[in-house]
Amino acid sequence: MSCLYPTDYGPPDPSFDPHANGGRLMAGFETHARELARAQNLGQLQAMERVFARGENVTWRDNGYGWAYGEKVGDFFGAIIAFIILPWLFLRVAPALAERMHLSWPRKRGTLS
Repeated sequence: MSCLYPTDYGPPDPSFDPHANGGRLMAGFETHARELARAQNLGQLQAMERVFARGENVTWRDNGYGWAYGEKVGDFFGAIIAFIILPWLFLRVAPALAERMHLSWPRKRGTLS
């Protein structure tokens, strides 16, 4: 399912009619004519046709944080955890654990204790 945001495709055009010229704008998507008739401008109509061409359903949503649930965003936050937070925790916690276990661990650069 694809979520589309109406504001991504410009303001509504009152003179836009998807049924104009005998439905030429909807050619090839006659089975989805009812959904396509709800398009408010040419950009929305073309976006809906692209979604239908992929075999998905169209869902219109208000602007919000729908992007935050995407796979790419999750991968980005996973990379932050793996490459920034975990190494930082290791460098902060490992010396304290080593000290508790009475192991020598370099506390500062260039010095060994």
